[in-house]
Amino acid sequence: MKNLIVLSLALFSVFSLTAQNQADLKYNLEIQKSYRVKNTSVQNTTQTVQGMQQSVQTNNSVVLSLKPLKNIEGAFIAEVRFDTIITLVSMPPMEINSSRPGDLNSSDISKVMECIMNRLSNSTFLVKFAGTGHVIEIMNLETASAGILQGIDSVQGPMAEIIKTQAKNMVQPGAIKSMIESVTAYLPGKEIKKDEKWETNLLISSGGMDMNVSSAFLLSAIDGNQAKIAGDLVIESGRKPMNMHGAEIIPDIRGVGKSEITVDTSTGWVIKGTSKQQMKGEMSVNAQGMSMQIPIEINSDSEIVALP
Repeated sequence: MKNLIVLSLALFSVFSLTAQNQADLKYNLEIQKSYRVKNTSVQNTTQTVQGMQQSVQTNNSVVLSLKPLKNIEGAFIAEVRFDTIITLVSMPPMEINSSRPGDLNSSDISKVMECIMNRLSNSTFLVKFAGTGHVIEIMNLETASAGILQGIDSVQGPMAEIIKTQAKNMVQPGAIKSMIESVTAYLPGKEIKKDEKWETNLLISSGGMDMNVSSAFLLSAIDGNQAKIAGDLVIESGRKPMNMHGAEIIPDIRGVGKSEITVDTSTGWVIKGTSKQQMKGEMSVNAQGMSMQIPIEINSDSEIVALP
């Protein structure tokens, strides 16, 4: 009997050790339960235009909520909302807060953008996800985008074209997908052993510019129902030309980054995380027979934390 107890304890110890050396890292969210997360970032951009150095700091804060509706063949469908979006820009000084209604007819660009942001925050997106957290399809994007942009073509004033372009870029499929995947798409979607690696690729779209982000993740530790993930990022801009104020702008920017993420192994939902990125390059500007290169450097820090 004594030997049987010793054997049982030994087997239990081996089982516990094995269990702590691997985790099934895929989404397994409770249907109809709301999950919320806050993603904040500080981005410092320095560029040199005709010998003059310009620096801008941008602070962003986004609260995303996700409610799973049903599971289907290794994927799931969920309602996604951007409950709050706050952007602070240092130069020119500007604050855009989606909790304020804004005014589409205002001469103040921040008021017009607040109106668009407010509509975005009050929209619900029906999203089909893979088990990795990657977006397969935003099923009602066309209808939601139409509501958000309603009346935008009637905006008047010297900044009208800039406002229209920014508003339309904001609700492009790639932009909405990027806002979602920046807080969901990092899991391998399968069982992973401690110190095992996997890779993910994201296309981040913002302000009309695309950035390709390749991440090499590693399961660094398992503590109870928490898995700690470390990531090395390689970032490279797409070469797709952007049109702004009649000028063609071609970005050529590259960089690296590091991230640390802690997830709940029972659901796959993020508990907390941090990321640091450094990028350098130049923007080629061609307009009215003029051509110039604008050196640019971008440093950003971000933090993500689950909310009750």
